[in-house]
Amino acid sequence: MEVQNDKPIKVVIVSEVPVYATVFGILALILAILAFLIPVIGTIFITPTAIFFGLITLWGGAKKLGIATFVILVVKLIISPIFWANLWVSAVEAGASGNRFLSYFIVIGMLLMFILLFKKSKSARS
Repeated sequence: MEVQNDKPIKVVIVSEVPVYATVFGILALILAILAFLIPVIGTIFITPTAIFFGLITLWGGAKKLGIATFVILVVKLIISPIFWANLWVSAVEAGASGNRFLSYFIVIGMLLMFILLFKKSKSARS
């Protein structure tokens, strides 16, 4: 039995995750790892950016990248003395509006990431 068909077979892989979610997920994961490795600057400057990118990732539906970013950031914030000092300063000092904004942004951003972990994907809704 010989196959007479010489046409190439085209395989089309359709991803349900938008490209922007994957790109932001990779960036968020890289920034979360950098924030974990760099103690002071990582907590103050890199972590909020990783949280923002992680929110975009989870909103877009890239769950695996979002979960990895979330776990790394949670561990980073739990063991970070800079984060806890920043929370303390924002609660105690009168003129620490920058620290207060940063602390609220990190805490609210992590809560939103946690909520978005349970967001149903578009294919699961229909």
